[in-house]
Amino acid sequence: MRNKTRIADEHLRVLGLRPAYIGDQIMARRAQRTNPPEDVTDHHFLQFPQTLSDATRARYSTNLSLLLTKEIDIAPSFDWELDNRTGLAALIQEFLQYTHSDTSGVELFVCQGWARLFRIQEPVYREFLLEFYATVSYDPRKPLNDRRTFAFRLGVSRECSVIELATRVGIYTADETRSVHFPTFLADCLTDRSEDYNENTFWAEITGGVYTPSTARGGDDSVDYIPNVAPVDFYISPRITRIVRECLRRTCISYGH
Repeated sequence: MRNKTRIADEHLRVLGLRPAYIGDQIMARRAQRTNPPEDVTDHHFLQFPQTLSDATRARYSTNLSLLLTKEIDIAPSFDWELDNRTGLAALIQEFLQYTHSDTSGVELFVCQGWARLFRIQEPVYREFLLEFYATVSYDPRKPLNDRRTFAFRLGVSRECSVIELATRVGIYTADETRSVHFPTFLADCLTDRSEDYNENTFWAEITGGVYTPSTARGGDDSVDYIPNVAPVDFYISPRITRIVRECLRRTCISYGH
């Protein structure tokens, strides 16, 4: 558990999310660690006995046979080079780019958020995603810079503003959020739920399975978050929802156990 917490803290620090229970001095020391540790070749975990009994050898062989039957789950990624070769890149880029204009048609703000979302290349951990989706809440009545707008859990309870979340995830840049038209752009986004929205369907789509209480497996980590599910309180059009779901399926979420 401690190792999981430590790893989670490191990744949260990379995202700009400061662990709530870690002091400034500890965070400062972590920030000074620029050189990775040297390879360790003489660790006792890497030292194996020269001779093994038949019973030990049989046990190792059994474990090895079991491991050889398992597959390493490599998350698929979107091949932009293929799109360039097939001539679809420009069409896809045009679809992903959204131009926000005023009532007279004058261009005010060009949104590159969808394109950046589809180009995320950093590792995305399924356990973090499930915990975030299961606990996130959004209050559209609060200002964009109000740190209480988004509440969620990643190891511990956290809060951040709309602008902080957008920049930390990498969807928008800090310069874009400082644009005078950025608040108007976000205010024009839809904030209503779809009439056909269903919590169970939402969870099935992001976890790759339907939650059935009577048959749920205790070892499935997605089940741990079901009782606390509090889906995001804003709505995206069904067409965009399908595209985002496929994007996440191809670039982010690993469904294997």
